[in-house]
Amino acid sequence: MIDIIILGTGNVSYHFSEVILKKNDLQLIEICGRKNSIPECFDKSISYSNDISKIQSADIYLICVSDDAIDSVNSQLNINEESIVIHSSGSTEMNCLSKHKKYGVLYPLQTFSLNSQVDFNNIPLIVEASANDELIKIKELSSILSKKVIECNSTQRLSIHISAVFANNFSNHMNVIAEEILEANNVDPNILKPLILETSKKTQYLKSKEAQTGPAKRNDQITIEKHLILLKETKHFDMYKKITEEIIKSNHEL
Repeated sequence: MIDIIILGTGNVSYHFSEVILKKNDLQLIEICGRKNSIPECFDKSISYSNDISKIQSADIYLICVSDDAIDSVNSQLNINEESIVIHSSGSTEMNCLSKHKKYGVLYPLQTFSLNSQVDFNNIPLIVEASANDELIKIKELSSILSKKVIECNSTQRLSIHISAVFANNFSNHMNVIAEEILEANNVDPNILKPLILETSKKTQYLKSKEAQTGPAKRNDQITIEKHLILLKETKHFDMYKKITEEIIKSNHEL
């Protein structure tokens, strides 16, 4: 049995708490956060504290806060030397936790929202540790949560995080722009949903470059020019032009 305390009450903390509660080999001792009481979305059986100085004992302390809050939370955390402190950030170096004897990282490569359930079993968990004994323990925890556990150093993890921003955050922003264009022309944005789903499905068995379609892939200048004329007076003109140029270059370079 691995005893765990989670620090933080955001989306990542919520999803970690949900999956930990379902595992017989794990025990969620407590959640610690800044709020006076635990948010409504969390299971009411979880012990909660908003005083980090009175935090209970555990095998692993999992810091699930925003990147800019990790240092502050970590500096207030005083624990037994045999316990392991880990954070869940994709872009924060592991060594920010080095005030502790044992420390590491458990970064879930997934997007988390309160109203969307995820299958933790298929989430890649990126792990790192200060020493081999800690790595074994973090891998033990991770393997209970997911079938996909990958060891990486901090630089590799940062590259994964950057790639995830392009693949997830930036692509989603493209969908935001697409919805704005449709709404401006009195078209229901839901018309795009089958296309978005099919694009995502294709990348399960094709490399993204192989899945690329559209006028830029074909270097269809007539269609591209029509699009640019429609976008001429909008804030999306320059972005369309730049991304189109990048796709043409990518698909027609020697």
